[in-house]
Amino acid sequence: MTEKIIFTPTEDDLRAAYGLHLKQMGWKRFAYLLLFGLAIGIAMAAYDGFDDMTKAIGLVAGMTLWAGIVALVMSVLVPTWWVPRLSKKIYNQQKDLRLETTSWWDDEKLHSSNEQGHAHLTFADMIKWRADDKIVLLYRSDHLFNFLPARIFKDDAHKNGLIRRLQDAGVPGEEQT
Repeated sequence: MTEKIIFTPTEDDLRAAYGLHLKQMGWKRFAYLLLFGLAIGIAMAAYDGFDDMTKAIGLVAGMTLWAGIVALVMSVLVPTWWVPRLSKKIYNQQKDLRLETTSWWDDEKLHSSNEQGHAHLTFADMIKWRADDKIVLLYRSDHLFNFLPARIFKDDAHKNGLIRRLQDAGVPGEEQT
Protein backbone atom coordinates (compact mmCIF):
# COMPACT_ATOMS: atom_id res chain seq x y z
CA MET A 1 0.00 0.00 0.00
CA THR A 2 1.26 3.47 -0.78
CA GLU A 3 1.10 6.35 1.61
CA LYS A 4 -2.11 8.33 1.56
CA ILE A 5 -2.19 11.39 -0.67
CA ILE A 6 -4.41 14.26 0.46
CA PHE A 7 -5.43 16.86 -2.12
CA THR A 8 -8.27 19.08 -3.26
CA PRO A 9 -8.98 18.97 -7.00
CA THR A 10 -8.96 22.36 -8.72
CA GLU A 11 -10.66 23.70 -11.80
CA ASP A 12 -7.26 23.63 -13.54
CA ASP A 13 -6.97 19.90 -12.71
CA LEU A 14 -10.36 19.25 -14.29
CA ARG A 15 -9.43 21.35 -17.34
CA ALA A 16 -6.24 19.30 -17.75
CA ALA A 17 -8.27 16.07 -17.44
CA TYR A 18 -10.78 17.04 -20.12
CA GLY A 19 -8.02 18.44 -22.32
CA LEU A 20 -6.11 15.15 -22.24
CA HIS A 21 -9.29 13.13 -22.66
CA LEU A 22 -10.31 15.05 -25.78
CA LYS A 23 -6.83 14.87 -27.33
CA GLN A 24 -7.36 11.19 -28.01
CA MET A 25 -10.27 12.05 -30.24
CA GLY A 26 -8.46 14.69 -32.31
CA TRP A 27 -7.30 12.65 -35.30
CA LYS A 28 -10.35 10.39 -35.18
CA ARG A 29 -12.65 13.41 -35.30
CA PHE A 30 -10.66 14.89 -38.18
CA ALA A 31 -10.83 11.65 -40.18
CA TYR A 32 -14.55 11.18 -39.49
CA LEU A 33 -15.34 14.70 -40.64
CA LEU A 34 -13.32 14.21 -43.82
CA LEU A 35 -15.15 10.95 -44.51
CA PHE A 36 -18.46 12.64 -43.74
CA GLY A 37 -17.65 15.44 -46.21
CA LEU A 38 -16.60 12.89 -48.81
CA ALA A 39 -19.81 10.89 -48.32
CA ILE A 40 -21.99 14.02 -48.55
CA GLY A 41 -20.13 15.10 -51.68
CA ILE A 42 -20.63 11.68 -53.30
CA ALA A 43 -24.31 11.66 -52.30
CA MET A 44 -24.82 15.14 -53.74
CA ALA A 45 -23.01 14.17 -56.95
CA ALA A 46 -25.08 10.98 -57.21
CA TYR A 47 -28.29 12.97 -56.67
CA ASP A 48 -27.15 15.33 -59.41
CA GLY A 49 -26.76 12.32 -61.70
CA PHE A 50 -23.00 12.16 -62.40
CA ASP A 51 -23.76 13.58 -65.87
CA ASP A 52 -20.80 15.94 -65.74
CA MET A 53 -17.83 14.19 -64.09
CA THR A 54 -15.87 17.43 -63.72
CA LYS A 55 -18.76 18.96 -61.81
CA ALA A 56 -19.18 15.78 -59.73
CA ILE A 57 -15.49 15.64 -58.82
CA GLY A 58 -15.58 19.35 -57.94
CA LEU A 59 -18.60 18.77 -55.70
CA VAL A 60 -16.96 15.83 -53.92
CA ALA A 61 -13.66 17.73 -53.51
CA GLY A 62 -15.49 20.85 -52.32
CA MET A 63 -17.46 18.98 -49.64
CA THR A 64 -14.31 17.16 -48.48
CA LEU A 65 -12.43 20.46 -48.32
CA TRP A 66 -15.31 22.04 -46.39
CA ALA A 67 -15.26 19.16 -43.89
CA GLY A 68 -11.49 19.53 -43.53
CA ILE A 69 -11.83 23.25 -42.78
CA VAL A 70 -14.53 22.52 -40.19
CA ALA A 71 -12.28 19.86 -38.62
CA LEU A 72 -9.33 22.27 -38.45
CA VAL A 73 -11.47 24.99 -36.86
CA MET A 74 -12.78 22.45 -34.33
CA SER A 75 -9.26 21.26 -33.52
CA VAL A 76 -8.44 24.83 -32.49
CA LEU A 77 -11.73 25.75 -30.80
CA VAL A 78 -12.23 22.60 -28.73
CA PRO A 79 -9.07 22.90 -26.58
CA THR A 80 -8.93 26.70 -26.47
CA TRP A 81 -12.59 27.65 -26.13
CA TRP A 82 -14.80 24.65 -25.33
CA VAL A 83 -12.68 22.68 -22.80
CA PRO A 84 -12.18 25.66 -20.44
CA ARG A 85 -15.91 26.44 -20.48
CA LEU A 86 -16.92 22.80 -20.07
CA SER A 87 -14.54 22.20 -17.17
CA LYS A 88 -15.61 25.41 -15.42
CA LYS A 89 -19.29 24.46 -15.73
CA ILE A 90 -18.72 20.91 -14.45
CA TYR A 91 -16.47 22.12 -11.61
CA ASN A 92 -19.17 24.58 -10.49
CA GLN A 93 -21.95 21.99 -10.77
CA GLN A 94 -20.22 19.03 -9.13
CA LYS A 95 -19.68 20.09 -5.52
CA ASP A 96 -17.71 16.99 -4.52
CA LEU A 97 -14.88 18.08 -6.84
CA ARG A 98 -14.08 20.83 -4.33
CA LEU A 99 -13.77 18.46 -1.37
CA GLU A 100 -10.49 17.40 0.16
CA THR A 101 -9.81 13.90 -1.12
CA THR A 102 -7.56 11.17 0.23
CA SER A 103 -6.24 8.63 -2.28
CA TRP A 104 -3.91 5.65 -2.09
CA TRP A 105 -3.43 2.37 -3.92
CA ASP A 106 -2.36 -1.18 -3.31
CA ASP A 107 -1.60 -4.00 -5.77
CA GLU A 108 -5.22 -4.34 -6.88
CA LYS A 109 -7.15 -1.14 -6.27
CA LEU A 110 -7.14 2.63 -6.16
CA HIS A 111 -8.85 3.85 -3.00
CA SER A 112 -10.27 7.35 -2.68
CA SER A 113 -12.40 8.97 -0.03
CA ASN A 114 -13.85 12.32 0.90
CA GLU A 115 -16.61 13.45 3.24
CA GLN A 116 -19.26 12.20 0.79
CA GLY A 117 -18.03 8.61 0.55
CA HIS A 118 -15.42 6.08 -0.47
CA ALA A 119 -14.47 4.48 -3.78
CA HIS A 120 -12.41 1.34 -4.29
CA LEU A 121 -11.65 1.03 -8.00
CA THR A 122 -10.17 -2.29 -9.10
CA PHE A 123 -7.34 -1.81 -11.60
CA ALA A 124 -8.38 -4.90 -13.58
CA ASP A 125 -11.83 -3.33 -14.17
CA MET A 126 -10.34 -0.24 -15.81
CA ILE A 127 -10.25 -0.26 -19.58
CA LYS A 128 -7.29 2.11 -20.11
CA TRP A 129 -5.21 4.90 -18.62
CA ARG A 130 -3.65 8.06 -20.03
CA ALA A 131 -1.16 10.45 -18.46
CA ASP A 132 0.78 13.59 -19.21
CA ASP A 133 2.78 16.04 -17.10
CA LYS A 134 -0.42 17.49 -15.54
CA ILE A 135 -2.85 14.63 -15.02
CA VAL A 136 -3.39 10.86 -14.84
CA LEU A 137 -6.71 9.58 -16.21
CA LEU A 138 -8.06 6.20 -15.15
CA TYR A 139 -10.85 5.10 -17.50
CA ARG A 140 -13.76 2.99 -16.33
CA SER A 141 -15.35 3.25 -19.81
CA ASP A 142 -14.52 5.18 -22.98
CA HIS A 143 -15.86 8.46 -21.57
CA LEU A 144 -15.99 7.93 -17.80
CA PHE A 145 -12.74 8.50 -15.99
CA ASN A 146 -11.28 9.31 -12.61
CA PHE A 147 -8.35 11.68 -12.50
CA LEU A 148 -5.34 12.25 -10.29
CA PRO A 149 -3.44 15.51 -10.74
CA ALA A 150 0.27 14.94 -11.37
CA ARG A 151 1.05 17.64 -8.77
CA ILE A 152 -0.02 15.30 -5.95
CA PHE A 153 2.73 12.75 -6.59
CA LYS A 154 5.97 13.14 -4.64
CA ASP A 155 8.02 12.60 -7.79
CA ASP A 156 8.02 10.74 -11.10
CA ALA A 157 8.87 7.45 -9.38
CA HIS A 158 5.74 7.79 -7.24
CA LYS A 159 3.56 8.43 -10.31
CA ASN A 160 5.29 5.62 -12.20
CA GLY A 161 4.47 3.28 -9.31
CA LEU A 162 0.77 3.79 -9.98
CA ILE A 163 1.28 3.33 -13.72
CA ARG A 164 3.26 0.14 -13.06
CA ARG A 165 0.33 -1.22 -10.98
CA LEU A 166 -2.02 -0.47 -13.88
CA GLN A 167 0.30 -2.20 -16.35
CA ASP A 168 0.69 -5.21 -14.02
CA ALA A 169 -3.12 -5.49 -14.02
CA GLY A 170 -3.07 -5.58 -17.83
CA VAL A 171 -4.60 -2.13 -18.29
CA PRO A 172 -3.43 -0.58 -21.59
CA GLY A 173 -2.36 3.02 -21.57
CA GLU A 174 -0.11 5.75 -22.86
CA GLU A 175 1.87 8.63 -21.53
CA GLN A 176 1.78 11.87 -23.50
CA THR A 177 4.78 14.16 -23.56
